[in-house]
Amino acid sequence: MNTIDKSGVSVEEIIRTFRREHNIKDHELKYEILKRPSKGFFGLFANKVALVRFQLPENEDRIRLFTESLLGKMGISFGTIHSKKEGKTLFLTVDGIVETGFIIGKNGSMLETIQYLINRVFEGDRQIERIYLDTDGYRQRREDQYLNKFLPRINKIKTSGNTLTLEPMSPGERRIIHRHIEKDKGLKTLTIGEGDNKRIVVFSSRLKEHEVLKKNSKAKADDTEAKPEENKPKPRTRRPRAPQKKREDTNGGAEKAANPETENSPTEVKKRAPRKPNYRYRKPRPKTDDGDKQ
Repeated sequence: MNTIDKSGVSVEEIIRTFRREHNIKDHELKYEILKRPSKGFFGLFANKVALVRFQLPENEDRIRLFTESLLGKMGISFGTIHSKKEGKTLFLTVDGIVETGFIIGKNGSMLETIQYLINRVFEGDRQIERIYLDTDGYRQRREDQYLNKFLPRINKIKTSGNTLTLEPMSPGERRIIHRHIEKDKGLKTLTIGEGDNKRIVVFSSRLKEHEVLKKNSKAKADDTEAKPEENKPKPRTRRPRAPQKKREDTNGGAEKAANPETENSPTEVKKRAPRKPNYRYRKPRPKTDDGDKQ
């Protein structure tokens, strides 16, 4: 930690100014009051200057202190947190946890959530790009078990020089592959795709990213041309009509289904009854002079 001395009119004003200048949180603030202002005796020999010594933590210490404060607020009792920095990657290991199952969670979900939160808080730090959180060696055991499926194919790239496109993975699984490839100077990784279809491309460090993307797009185009029938939409099939069921008439017999050949035959068509005349709007006949009807 770096030591910085600040002077001012009052101790409270010095602390507020220091926190605003260095963006210090409450759990990171460590200081020592060297001198307080005094009024003196009847205004004589007064000391109006206060002096405070601060301990400014480095980036690695700030992340460790934040993790300690976060676990404490979650009610997780632990011993110590060890930090190790490799390049721009920081590894945090929590030791002395009694209930490791709670901090790990189901399939490491709780550990991934805490790690994601820490990375989001310090994502603006240019000196550290990634932060990994582990406890009881869980992450190392999981990584070794997961990498065993891909190590034979990854090792072949060193001799063949070809590229390897892996199947879609979750963000946690992709970080395992990235972390393993970072340790090997002869290989590099590249992420392609969007959403749930994100894939990792492993290639030799002698190749450039634009060359790998060009090869990958060309291979994808050749694959679609080789299987044109699979990309065509399938024709829609119509369901056959169900046969008409027989209906029972009022007499208890069964009527036959309608047949287009006999439906319009004269024997089958029923004749309509003659329409009755309507005398309601009929005009009366005119009468003659002698009173007889015409």
